[in-house]
Amino acid sequence: MNRNKGLHYHIHWTRKTLDWERFDTSADAEASARKLALPGETFTVEEHSESCPQCMKFMKMVSGRDSNEAST
Repeated sequence: MNRNKGLHYHIHWTRKTLDWERFDTSADAEASARKLALPGETFTVEEHSESCPQCMKFMKMVSGRDSNEAST
């Protein structure tokens, strides 16, 4: 478990957007990326804080979906 509150990692695929999945360590993110990478595809692992825009966007999307489902 990551001891630095909010510190986490995302995979950033070359020529694609930042991956939404959050990892506690850079090693976990890199291991996942190596499994998922297509031949010739490259990536970087990026460190983010608790104010990560990707996580905020994902949380908005999830909370919006939950409220929409509750209203139907």
